[in-house]
Amino acid sequence: MPDFYSAAQYLLFLVIVTVLVKPLGGYMDRVFSRQRTALDQLCLPVERLIYRITFVDPDVEMTGKEYATSFVLFGLAGTLLLYAILRMQQVLPWFFPQYHTTPLSPDLALNTAISFSTTTTWQAYAGESTMTYFSQMVGLSAQNFLAGAAGLAVGVAFIRGLARQLSDTLGNFWVDLTRGSSSRAGDHQEPRNEWRRFL
Repeated sequence: MPDFYSAAQYLLFLVIVTVLVKPLGGYMDRVFSRQRTALDQLCLPVERLIYRITFVDPDVEMTGKEYATSFVLFGLAGTLLLYAILRMQQVLPWFFPQYHTTPLSPDLALNTAISFSTTTTWQAYAGESTMTYFSQMVGLSAQNFLAGAAGLAVGVAFIRGLARQLSDTLGNFWVDLTRGSSSRAGDHQEPRNEWRRFL
């Protein structure tokens, strides 16, 4: 027989999610269709700086093949960088041999890097005795956010593909990744109303 408190918790969760669908969906619509949001003054300069540093033109859209290639290359680069961080913990900051007594083997480091790059975050190690603070902050935490933002970008591209049935482009992966990471809209241009039928 189900526990009353468990059932109440599930029901409360369902109510909260249902109540938040419209406001959060509307916010995401504004973010990815380049309308104004409350966080623009804070995030817009950072977003423009990221575009400048990475040589991304936010007005250039990609085909489905270009978008998918960018997504795969981003995931591969993130996985390899995280693997390198996990394997080189001993020479990176905040390594304390008296506390970090169980270094990651090559296969476990690769397994961990792949799992964090695919947002499964499977952990087969003792966190505090295996991972340095640097590995946890710069490697694992950053990958959690970036892999989630990449997944959100692909979801947005999928919806665009449904909404733009006669278009060859899906947006720009790098712009969607940046917006998904910073949770705000980019440069304000004429908004596209392609999302309206899905909200």
